Amino acid sequence: MQAILQHINSVEGVIGSAVFSDKGEVLAHAFPSLIDVPTLKKAAALTQEGLYGLQIGQTLDILDLRYAEGRILVKAFPGAMLCLLCAKNINLQVLFITLNLAVKKLESLLPKPGVPAASGQRAEVPAAQDGAAGTLRLRVSHLANKEAGSSFDSLGMIAVSQPTSKYITDYYKAPFKKLKLVNEAVGTSGTFPVMVMNDMSQQYDGAIIVGPGIEKKLKVGEGDRIVVALG
Repeated sequence: MQAILQHINSVEGVIGSAVFSDKGEVLAHAFPSLIDVPTLKKAAALTQEGLYGLQIGQTLDILDLRYAEGRILVKAFPGAMLCLLCAKNINLQVLFITLNLAVKKLESLLPKPGVPAASGQRAEVPAAQDGAAGTLRLRVSHLANKEAGSSFDSLGMIAVSQPTSKYITDYYKAPFKKLKLVNEAVGTSGTFPVMVMNDMSQQYDGAIIVGPGIEKKLKVGEGDRIVVALG
């Protein structure tokens, strides 16, 4: 992939390029050293959330974001998306010729799924890391859009994706409206109403989404594992 990205970067006006998976992972990148991997991960999460929020992921050809001093171009293709940082005066006609060839090569390099999913089917929730019998632990996450996270946080609520909701229900063999979260590392806990959110990025599957207030109360951060029990 690196060689393909370097070839794209050779087009006049392209500053850097990266391939993001449909889960918001950085698969490959060719950016100046000023733009590091953590920055690209944030960009991947924001881009993925934007595509889902606008519901254009399946029909999008090129997303063109224009700024005063540059442009960000996103081209989606099956299983991934190509993100380019460009000068504001980039020649799109020349770039598109290169992109059409590059995307075909990138598609062939992406890992093939073992069994094709049915149309509209979401991936399975990643297996939870269980400790003692009957204890469910899931990772903490928060929305890339801080305003959205603060909105349900202000109601004292946490959120989960539909697949995560089904996973918790199947695990405890009971429906739920509230969940008790326990941070074993520092001994904090709380019971919160749960909002089940539809059409979320797969990066949130297997996660408990908390806003800044609850994150502070439980003394947890992004990626921490917490005990999840029925409230």
